Amino acid sequence: MLTSRETKRLEGVARSPIFSMLSESITGISTIRSCDYSKYFLRKFEDAHDSHTRAFFAFIAVSRWLGFRLDFIMAIFLAITCYLAVFVQYYGLFDIDSSTLGLALLMLIQLSGTFQWCVRQSAEVVNHMVSTERMLAFTKVESEAALETSADSKHIEKWPNSGSINFQHVSARYRDTLPKTLDNVSFEVRGGDRIGVVGRTGSVSMTLTTFS
Repeated sequence: MLTSRETKRLEGVARSPIFSMLSESITGISTIRSCDYSKYFLRKFEDAHDSHTRAFFAFIAVSRWLGFRLDFIMAIFLAITCYLAVFVQYYGLFDIDSSTLGLALLMLIQLSGTFQWCVRQSAEVVNHMVSTERMLAFTKVESEAALETSADSKHIEKWPNSGSINFQHVSARYRDTLPKTLDNVSFEVRGGDRIGVVGRTGSVSMTLTTFS
């Protein structure tokens, strides 16, 4: 029963990546197709599915092994009971009616099936409680910090109210062997100004807006 519970836990852990991959693939199907990553995601899904299949097969094998052991125990018990009944009847140790003995053996066979059903149901209850155990484990996971905390108010006064860039005597080159692309440049861009940058590697326009 302990082995069955552990294999059920492994099966539950291996099942989660399958559902997460399905939701991720459906949500980002356009990105996956545009980047030609369909084969990668297919191989990744097959690996996750194989891991879950191995865990699920181990769980089914353990359940079948439990049923086999129960049947084997009841077969031994029935064999011992039948031999004792014949032994007692043959030597006349007790005065037992044959019809009563047959009825007792029939009820014993029915009891063996009921015994196996009870043991299997108790094992199933333990296995399904793994889901409850995982839910309780998730409730104990520490939550992320709040978006705004009391410590943020300490930095509000120091935070800049407007965005600006101030270059003072800036020089830069792409490599040491190349000439300078910026040679002792000094300028200031105030918040809200729209500027354009033009150069041999391209041009870009940007707007620096005031921080709110």
